[in-house]
Amino acid sequence: MQGRKLAVWLLVAASLAATGVQAQTVRAQGPRAQYKPPPAAPRQPYNSMARDTTPFNCEQYRRHPHPGMVGFCEGLERSTLQQEARRQGRPGPSSSVIALPPMGSAEARELGHACIGGQAMRRLANGWEQVMAREGGWQRCRGG
Repeated sequence: MQGRKLAVWLLVAASLAATGVQAQTVRAQGPRAQYKPPPAAPRQPYNSMARDTTPFNCEQYRRHPHPGMVGFCEGLERSTLQQEARRQGRPGPSSSVIALPPMGSAEARELGHACIGGQAMRRLANGWEQVMAREGGWQRCRGG
């Protein structure tokens, strides 16, 4: 009888130990999380020069009664564009805006320079190169 009691106690002890191990395994896995898609790519920062390098259109103030209005507008536009480029880590635009013929015109072919999307470009043998201004930054232009 003594041997039988010992066998029962050993069986009970072994089953309790096995239950504890099994419970720990289930708890370690925990509930399964729902599928979470990867985050979307970050949006590109705003670029006010995307369509035109003179977004303030300061030419509209040529007929303004105050003679300094065009200069004020151009200075404000220049500082705004340069600050935006600096904040976004891009090369800044030039302070000056020059007149160039549009790409594809006879004058642009003869000159070797053209205004493409408000940026002054120089013709190369295999494409176009962006022109840098003397005062620094890429050269802005009108005409293209």
